[in-house]
Amino acid sequence: MLLRPSFWVYQDQGGRDLRIDWLRGFCLFAMAIDHIGGESFLYVFSGRLNFYISAAEGFYFISGLTLGLLASRQTFLQSVERALSRLLVLYRTAVLIALGFLGLSLLGLKVWYDPWDKQQNLLEFVAGVLTLQNGYNGSEILGLYVLYLLFTPLAFWFLYRRQAWVVLLAAAVLYGLSQVFPQVVGVPIASVFKAAAWQILFFAGLVIGFHRPALARFWAQRPHLRDRLGVAVLVAAAFLVLAHARGWFPGLDKATLGREHTEALVWPRLLLVALFLQAFYILITWFWRPLNRAVGWFLLPLGSASLWTFTWHLLVMVPLYNLIDYWQVTQNPWLGTLLQLLALGTIWASIWLYRRWRGLAEARPFPAWPRRPG
Repeated sequence: MLLRPSFWVYQDQGGRDLRIDWLRGFCLFAMAIDHIGGESFLYVFSGRLNFYISAAEGFYFISGLTLGLLASRQTFLQSVERALSRLLVLYRTAVLIALGFLGLSLLGLKVWYDPWDKQQNLLEFVAGVLTLQNGYNGSEILGLYVLYLLFTPLAFWFLYRRQAWVVLLAAAVLYGLSQVFPQVVGVPIASVFKAAAWQILFFAGLVIGFHRPALARFWAQRPHLRDRLGVAVLVAAAFLVLAHARGWFPGLDKATLGREHTEALVWPRLLLVALFLQAFYILITWFWRPLNRAVGWFLLPLGSASLWTFTWHLLVMVPLYNLIDYWQVTQNPWLGTLLQLLALGTIWASIWLYRRWRGLAEARPFPAWPRRPG
């Protein structure tokens, strides 16, 4: 039975798709080790921002995909309500992260990075944080997500009217403008990435997620074509991994790698991102059982509690950076790997403990309400 390919494949049970949580957990795992820094053997899994795709692209795409999947099972008003509720939660979290770590920095503690120019008035900087024009210690990553959620209700309006092409066309035009006239489509918020370029990942994910039931039916009727294309995608992705490791295509690396190409999400990189996103999805679908048994116990909690994971990966940097001379210690990759694993284990344990506490709290019966005498 173990030798049958069908035994390994993910079996859809309806409800929550665990593959999405698994992949999002992997993205957050890669994001955490890249952000924590130091020398480490774990960068073989993340690419250390020196590969054709990074955790950030997966994070924004899966964020849109998840909203689209939920919207496909809800009414328009329910979807809009969920998007706006998520927007408020993310805005609150982004502001609290920025102000919280700003406070730690003012107390003299080392944080991930400190963008506040001490010559600037503090209240002016805080006002910029509240309007997302200033970010701090990673809050900009969520700020960009907040911006996209502002436009999500409008995208839903077209999706529910069966006009997904309008959403895709608008995203494609905006992306094209970001590549040709980047100064014309700037946004007044703090962001590491070019918002007008990266939105195509979020809204493409939104459309795919919304139409996923129809796409699933389409490919279910064409299993041979689906499987052949899947093999072709995996072979192409594996070849590009090998080519990158061996340096076979320096021109491709020069055109797609580096901070300037990543931040602008140039079109050759966008095509490679699309290829690898599909390859990861096919890989986890076809080899679900062995992959999930190996690391699912770790990645699924990270992915299902994504906002918690994101916030905690910033928090665990504080003791690492302040209790030891982190950058000196982690010149040794063995120690760097150990400290990163310790940080990741702390994040995982915090999720487990919180859920354990919530489960006990919800199971605990409420005391009887005291009756008024007489």
